Order: sequence, then C-alpha cells, then structure tokens
Amino acid sequence: MVILALLYIFRSDDFADDEEVIANDEPGLENFVVVEPVTVRSVPTKFAEYKLERERMRSRQVELLQNFAYDAHSDSQRREQFQNELQALIGKMSREAEIEGLLKAQGYVDGLVILDDGTVTVVVPVTLTREEAARIGDVVHRLTGIGFERITIVDETLGV
Repeated sequence: MVILALLYIFRSDDFADDEEVIANDEPGLENFVVVEPVTVRSVPTKFAEYKLERERMRSRQVELLQNFAYDAHSDSQRREQFQNELQALIGKMSREAEIEGLLKAQGYVDGLVILDDGTVTVVVPVTLTREEAARIGDVVHRLTGIGFERITIVDETLGV
C-alpha cells in the first residue's frame, strides 16, 4: 500500500545560512516552505507476510476445488461435494476478511483472524484491555455466530 504524503516544513531561525529555502511570494506565507511529496510504504510485518501466504495457499485451494467441481468427467454427486466445499471456503475467506476489516477500522491494523472448525482465533499485535478484548469478541460473535467460549483472542502480552 502506498500512501502519498505532503510534508510542510516551517521555516525557523534555526536553519543554517547555507541551507536552501524556497519561500512563497505571497504576503504572510514567507515563513512556510513546501517540500516535494514523498512516498510512504508500509513495512511488511509477520502478520502481513502470514496474510500473503494464506492468500496464496487459499488461491491454490480455490483453483483446485474449482477444477474438481466443474470437471465434466466426475459424477454429479462428487462435483456437488466439491462445489459445497468451494462455497464454504469462499464464505470462510469472506468472514475472515470482513472481521479483519472491522479490526482495522477499530485501529488494529495488523489484526489477523483465523476461522477453523467452529472456532475463531484473533491475533492483534498490541496489548489489549479487558474491554477492548470484549469488544473484539463481540464483533466476532455477531459476525460468525460462534459462541464466546470458542473465540480466542491473542494479544501482545501472550507472545505475539
């Protein structure tokens, strides 16, 4: 993700005399300097790397299931089974992405959600208060219908 940021630097008396400063000709703006835009790139974290690897693996799973689900040489019962598995995988991916998006909106940028066999694991790289963990658990419960006893929240204090 690339974010374009414009930086404005305020001119002060601390500048060395040999530094080049470009001032605006408009009255009242002589103390401001506009600097060129810079590109800010997010640093890959172990969470981002895990998400990329998960996406690669899931992409392969989806491709494989699609091949089996729409193979004309397979019997209809077998194709239906693969189609159901494909739908379940896509639903799981969608719920994980939706919860991760909500975590991001709440400020947990690198939040990670893993849905598996009726359980959910949420990993966040910060230390949570009980209230924050409860809010995350509530969001997960509302979106998945999974009981609170089957939701695990791992934060920085538990060794992320």
